[in-house]
Amino acid sequence: MSKNLQIEKEMSRISAMLLEQSHLRLLGSDSWAFPLQQAEIQMKTVVRSQMDVLMKMILKILDRLEVKEPNEISELLAVETIFVDHMLELMMQNNMVEKIDTIYRLTTSGSMHLTKGTFAHDPMDEDMEIAYSSYHNESLKRDHGFKIVDEDESVPDFRFKEVAEMMDVTQLDDSKIRQMIQDSDYEFLVENGQKLIEEICSVELKENLRAVCLEFHLHDRTEDTVFIRVWNTWTGKFDPLFENELNQKDATRLRKLYIG
Repeated sequence: MSKNLQIEKEMSRISAMLLEQSHLRLLGSDSWAFPLQQAEIQMKTVVRSQMDVLMKMILKILDRLEVKEPNEISELLAVETIFVDHMLELMMQNNMVEKIDTIYRLTTSGSMHLTKGTFAHDPMDEDMEIAYSSYHNESLKRDHGFKIVDEDESVPDFRFKEVAEMMDVTQLDDSKIRQMIQDSDYEFLVENGQKLIEEICSVELKENLRAVCLEFHLHDRTEDTVFIRVWNTWTGKFDPLFENELNQKDATRLRKLYIG
C-alpha cells in the first residue's frame, strides 16, 4: 500500500472515531511529518538478587573469624567443602572476598553486599533501540500494528519550526539516556532479581526518520469552539504535545478560515 493510500485510510479511520461524538463536526484535515532519530544504545547491565543463604552465612563467618581454608567453613556449616569452594570462588570473582596473607577477608564490596542482603551478578553486555524525538525530548514507543514513515519527503514538515532544531541523540547526557530506557518497554524485572543499568557504553545513530502525524480540525457545536486533534501514527495515539502547540498557535486562524 502506498503512503498516500495509508494516510487516506488512517485519516478515514480516525475521522470516524472522532465523529462518534455527535456534537463534533469535521472542518478539515492535514498531514505532516516530524523527525525521529532511531538509535542503538549499548550498555552494561547487572542483575541484583536476594543473597543465597550459603553465601550470606559464609560472609558472616568471614566477617567475624579468621579463616584460612574452605574446610573450616564447611565444618562450621555442616556442608560439603565443594559447595564452599564454589561460593568462595564466585565471591572472589565478584570482588566480595579476597585472600590476604593466607586469610580470607571481606572486601568493602563484600561488607556492603552483606549489609544489603543482595548479590550483584556478573555484568552483561546488552543493546536496545530507541526512537528519539527532539520535539518531545523523549523516546517514543512505536505502535507495531501501524505507522506511517515519510521516506521520500513528500509530506510537509510540521509547520512550527522549533522542531527543526534537533538535539542530537548521541549528545544526550547519561541520565537522560537512562531515563528513556526506564520509560521504554525494557524489562527490568527478571527471573533472578532486578536488572540495573551499570554503564551506558555508547549511543549510535542508526537512521533519521520522518514520522507522519494526522491533523484534524474540529468544531464543537455545543461549545461553538474550533480545536485541533493530532494523531501520531508512530505511537498510534493522539499526541497532546502537538495538540497543545497547535491549539495555542493556530486554532484562532482556523476558526476565521472555516467559520469567519
